[in-house]
Amino acid sequence: MKAETTPSPTRKATQTFLAFVIIFLVYAVAVRVTEIDLEKLRSENRQTQLIGVLRLLADPDLTNPDLIDPLFEPQTEAFSLTETTVNTINLIVETIFMALLATTIGTLLAIPASFLAARNLMLEVTAPLASFMLALTLLPVGGGLGLLGARLMSNLAANFGQQAGLGIVILVVAGAGIWLLLRFGPPIVSEQKRSSGTAALVIGKLVLIVLLGLFGLFVLAHLAEEAGTWLTQVLDAAAVPLGPFSLNFRFLGNFVVVVSDLLTLMLPAFVALLTALVAVTLGSRYGQEAILRMEGTAAKGLTAVLTFLGTFVVVYGIGAGLNWLYQFDNPANWTLWPALVLAGLATAGSLFVTPKRPFAIGAAIYTIARGIFNILRSIEPLIMAIVFVVWVGLGPFAGVMALTLHTIAALGKLFSEQIEGISEGPIEAILSTGASRLQMVVFGVIPQIIPPYIAYTLYRWDINVRMSTIIGFVGGGGIGFLLSQSIRLLRYREASVMMLAIAIVVSALDYVSARVRTRII
Repeated sequence: MKAETTPSPTRKATQTFLAFVIIFLVYAVAVRVTEIDLEKLRSENRQTQLIGVLRLLADPDLTNPDLIDPLFEPQTEAFSLTETTVNTINLIVETIFMALLATTIGTLLAIPASFLAARNLMLEVTAPLASFMLALTLLPVGGGLGLLGARLMSNLAANFGQQAGLGIVILVVAGAGIWLLLRFGPPIVSEQKRSSGTAALVIGKLVLIVLLGLFGLFVLAHLAEEAGTWLTQVLDAAAVPLGPFSLNFRFLGNFVVVVSDLLTLMLPAFVALLTALVAVTLGSRYGQEAILRMEGTAAKGLTAVLTFLGTFVVVYGIGAGLNWLYQFDNPANWTLWPALVLAGLATAGSLFVTPKRPFAIGAAIYTIARGIFNILRSIEPLIMAIVFVVWVGLGPFAGVMALTLHTIAALGKLFSEQIEGISEGPIEAILSTGASRLQMVVFGVIPQIIPPYIAYTLYRWDINVRMSTIIGFVGGGGIGFLLSQSIRLLRYREASVMMLAIAIVVSALDYVSARVRTRII
C-alpha cells in the first residue's frame, strides 16, 4: 500500500496565502460593485435628513389632532381616525385575505402536483415504450372530447339555470339518479374478482354517476349565480352606516356569485383534465397489456406505430404552442414537418428497442415537474403581478393570481421534498400485503405528510402576507400600492401608519401560525 504523503509546511503556507488573497480580491470587487461610500455617513446634510425622516416615521398619522380650542368651544369628540388610518385598515384586511385566497388555492393545486415531483414515488414507475406512446396519443383525444362534452353540458345547464323551478327539479332528479345508481346494482368497490360482464356494468354505472354529478354541478353553478345576484341587491339595500365604515353584508351575495362563476369557468377545464387522465390511464394500461401478449415482429410493429403517433402528437403540440406565441409566417415549418420528421426518426429508433423493455417513465415525469417548479419559483411574484395586471387590470385579483402561481411552485417543491423524506417502513408493509400503488399512497404516504403539509401551508400564508405588500407596488392590490404612493410623495407619517399595520399583522400571524404548528407537529 502506497503511503500517503503529507504536504510540506511551505506548501500549506502558500495555499493559505493564496486563499486569503482570493478572499481579499472577492470582497474588494464586492465593495466596488455595491458602491459603498462611508463618507456619505458623515455628511451633516444627510444626517439631518435622516433624523427628520425618522422623527416623521416615529409619529404615525393615526388620529386627527385637536383643532378646537376648549376655552371657546368644548370638544365633543375625544379623537377621530384619520383618512389614512381608515384606508390602512381597509387595505390591510384586503392584504390578509389576498394572502389567504392565494394560499388556499395554491395549496390545493400544489398537493397533487407534489406527488409528481417526489423522486421516491416516481422513479419506480416504469412502462414499455408502446404503453407510454399510446398514452401520449390519447392525451389530446381525451382532453378534447372532455372539453367538448363539458361545453355542451354547460350550454344545456345555462338554459335550465335561467328558470329557477326547472333548475331545482333537474338537481333533484340528478341527485335521485345518483342515489339509485349507488343503492342498487353491483357495488363500485368490491374485494372479490369480478367477471367481465359485471366489470363492464360497474364501469357504465360509474360513468353515469360522473355524468349526472357534473351536469348537476353545471346547473347548480348557474342557479347559484342568479341567486347570488339577487342576494347582493337585497343586502346592498340593507346597508347600515357605522362611523367611518359601513356595515354591509352584500359581500355574501358577491361571494356566491364569484364562487358560481369560478365553478362555471373551471368545470370545463376540470372535465377536460379528468377525461385526459382517464385516456392516459387507459392508454397506458391497454398498451402494456397488448405489448406483453405479442411476440417478435408483431410487438415491434405495434411499438413502431405507437411511437410514430406519440412523437407526432408531442412535437406537433409543442410547435403549435410556439406558433401561438410567436405567430410564425409558415406555421407548417414549425408544426407539421418537424412532427413528421422527428416521428419518423423516433419510429426508426424504436425498431432497435426491445418491445417489452420497461422505461423509467416516472423519472421523466419527475424531471419535468421539478423543472416547472424551478422555473416558476425563479420568477418573482412582482413580475407575475405585472403580467396579471395587464390581463385582469389593477386590483387585488391580479395580486391573488400572482401569489397563487408562486405558492404552487414553492409549496410543490416543499411538499415533494417532504414526501421524499417519509419513512419507508409503512410503505413496505402495505406493499407486502399486495396493495396497489393508490392504496399505498392513501394509507402509507398521506398519513405521514398531513402534519408538515399543514405547517408549511400556515407558513406560506405568513409569507404571502409580506409578499402582498410588495405586489401592491405594481398595482396588485393590498396595502402596498398606498404605501408606495405615500413614500413617493414623501408623506412619511402616512407611510408609518401602514408600516405599523404591516408589522402588527405579520407578528400576529407569526404567533398564531407558530402556535398551530406546535400543536400539529
